Amino acid sequence: MNITDHKTLLQGIAIPPCPAILDRLMTEIKSPLINNKKIAGLIKQDVGIAAAVIRTANSPLIGGRHRIASITDAVNMLGFKLIANLVNEALLKSAINTNGAPLERFWDSSRYTAIAAKRLATVVGGVNADTAYTFGLFHDCGIPLLTQRYPEYKNILREANQDAQRAFTDIEESALGTSHAILGYYLARTWGLADTVAQGILNHHDYTQLEDPRNLNSETHRLIAINVMAEIVASTHLRTVQDGEWRKAREMVSVCLGYIPTDLDDIVDDMVYQFDEALNHADN
Repeated sequence: MNITDHKTLLQGIAIPPCPAILDRLMTEIKSPLINNKKIAGLIKQDVGIAAAVIRTANSPLIGGRHRIASITDAVNMLGFKLIANLVNEALLKSAINTNGAPLERFWDSSRYTAIAAKRLATVVGGVNADTAYTFGLFHDCGIPLLTQRYPEYKNILREANQDAQRAFTDIEESALGTSHAILGYYLARTWGLADTVAQGILNHHDYTQLEDPRNLNSETHRLIAINVMAEIVASTHLRTVQDGEWRKAREMVSVCLGYIPTDLDDIVDDMVYQFDEALNHADN
C-alpha cells in the first residue's frame, strides 16, 4: 500500500500527539542507567494512568497469581517493556476521544489480541514477544478515530466484517477514501513506534504480502501473521467470533509461519483454552 497524499487522507481526522509522559518513559527505558524507581515515579505522576496500569496488570492473563498492589510492584514483577505497553494502552484510551461512543468491546478486543500475540510470538518465534504485544494493541487503533470522524462508519465496519471476499481496508477506502490501517500507521509513527510495527499496521489486512518476502521485512510479515491468529483467539475467547479475516488469511499465514493450516488451528484452539481457563480460575 502506497501513501501519496497524507494531507488529503487525514483531512478532518485528528491524530493524537504522543503524550509527553510516554516520551519521557521511553527515553528512560532506553537509558543505560535505567532505574526502577524512576520508571515508577514517572507513571505515578498521572493517577489515572497509574490506576489503569495496575488494573490491567492484575488481569488473570497478565498478573497471574500474584496480586499487584502498586506501580513499584508492577515494575518489579512485570519488567520494563510490558509496563511500557500497559502505559501505552492507558494513554491510547485516554488520547482517543470518541464523544461517548461505546467502545469497551473494542478496547477489550485490543487488549486480548495483544496478550494473545505476545504468547503466540513465544510459540512460533521470529519476533520479539513485547513487540507482538505492541502490534496487537495498536493494529486497529484507527477504528475509533474513524468512528469519531464519520457517523456512518459503524455501517461500513459491519460491511467490512461480513464481506468474505474483499479486503477489509478496500471496503473502507471505497467508502471513505482512507482506512483504519492508514490512520493507525500515522498514529504509530507519531507515537514513535518501531518502523516494523508501523509498516505492519499499514499492511495488516493485505494478506498477499505474506506470500512475498520481498515486500516487507520478515519481522513485519510475522507480526501480521501472528496478529491474525491473535485476533481469532481474542474474538473466540470474548464470544464475539468474527472469523472472516481468519478464513481469508489462514493459508497465507501458514505459508509465512511455516506451519500447515491444521497445526495453526490447533495452536489457536490451545490458546483459547488457556484464556478460558485463566478466566475461570480468576472467577473461582
